[in-house]
Amino acid sequence: MAKGNEFEAGSRNHIAQGTTIKGDIETEGDIRIDGNVEGSITSKGKVVVGGTGNIKGNIRCVNSNISGKVEGTMLVNEMLSITATGKFSGEMTYGKMSVEPGALLEGNFTIGGKMKEISSNGKAERQAEKTA
Repeated sequence: MAKGNEFEAGSRNHIAQGTTIKGDIETEGDIRIDGNVEGSITSKGKVVVGGTGNIKGNIRCVNSNISGKVEGTMLVNEMLSITATGKFSGEMTYGKMSVEPGALLEGNFTIGGKMKEISSNGKAERQAEKTA
């Protein structure tokens, strides 16, 4: 059990269906969105947008799985997965991406390679990734 201000590794957050948040979200852990968010989401873990999830804003995270709708800018440090029900519109930078047939994508997409970390100002430091 965490004491005081210590961060508990593996902590998860959930925005349930029927919930609307207007504002920015910052988390050290993972977050799942099944409701509506209008604002920025910054996570040092994984951002999951469920089938009923709807985000209008910027997302910065390590990994992401999109089954709902996202409009805005995304910076995904490592792996981005978009399911058949996923919809994205905007600008996206990612390390690796998996897209299922049926997903709807619109905008600018940039393969950023592996990025070191997401800084507090939202910019990622790039690190060259070696390939065979």
